[in-house]
Amino acid sequence: MTDDEFLEQFNTEYWRTIEEGGADALSPLQRDALCVMSFQGELNNGGMHQYLFNSSGDLARETPDVLRRIGADDIASLLETANAYFGSDGPPVDRDSRVSELLALPEDEQQAIHDLSDEFFDAEDGGLCLADLFDAYVLSQRPK
Repeated sequence: MTDDEFLEQFNTEYWRTIEEGGADALSPLQRDALCVMSFQGELNNGGMHQYLFNSSGDLARETPDVLRRIGADDIASLLETANAYFGSDGPPVDRDSRVSELLALPEDEQQAIHDLSDEFFDAEDGGLCLADLFDAYVLSQRPK
């Protein structure tokens, strides 16, 4: 099986698992995929503030570790910076609690979270591609 075929198989199995069992049924590697896709999708759609505001932010505490596993250390640090605005425990996993805390942050801190988006976009403009990093990570996990 080629690398492309393996990645296609992984993708197909990921979506089948989501459809049939939801996020709780995902394997650890599939959960990593959910973290990366949710993070990148929200950042590219509306920025760090939107990521934390939407249900994707439920994954905000675990995503820095995932980003480090795939080799995106600088991006993991950006998210950790955003998470730190919620205190030492990071953002609540519960969306309603997280949104309340996010919206209660002083305006300058909310702006700082927005500004982290620009750093992410600069990294993308500089050649960062989380999808490529994740694909390489998936391939590194391929049984030999």
